[in-house]
Amino acid sequence: MRLAMYDRILAGILLVLSGLIVWSALQFDVPFQYEPLGPKAFPIILSILLSIVSVWLIIKPDANNWHPTADIMKKLFAGLVLMVVYAALFKGAGFILATFIVGGAFSWLFGETPKRAALFALVMSVISYFLLTSLLQLNVPSGTWWAGVF
Repeated sequence: MRLAMYDRILAGILLVLSGLIVWSALQFDVPFQYEPLGPKAFPIILSILLSIVSVWLIIKPDANNWHPTADIMKKLFAGLVLMVVYAALFKGAGFILATFIVGGAFSWLFGETPKRAALFALVMSVISYFLLTSLLQLNVPSGTWWAGVF
């Protein structure tokens, strides 16, 4: 029973997080006909999926003997800090630059060489930008810092 404790703790945290995401998404005040689905739909859909997975993990946790080490806890905390940095950079730096910086840092944090991490982050940020803007037709910030440049 003790082995499943970490799974249940994580699942509980994720369940609370999914509720906060839905609450936050419902606070969006958007004009009618903003986008086909609107900015509320994606966070709500992802939160529903996260809730389902969290409840499943609470009911039936994995029976393993894994427990977080100090090194893993440091990486998880660094990942949390990186997500806060991403949120802070997103509007000002724009999607591509913010995703490049944070994606490269995540790749490097979890074991990739700096050169390969930067290459991966560059490819991922540019391709995902064009997929989001062209294929899904979402409004993705290009960055207020670059407003007069481009």
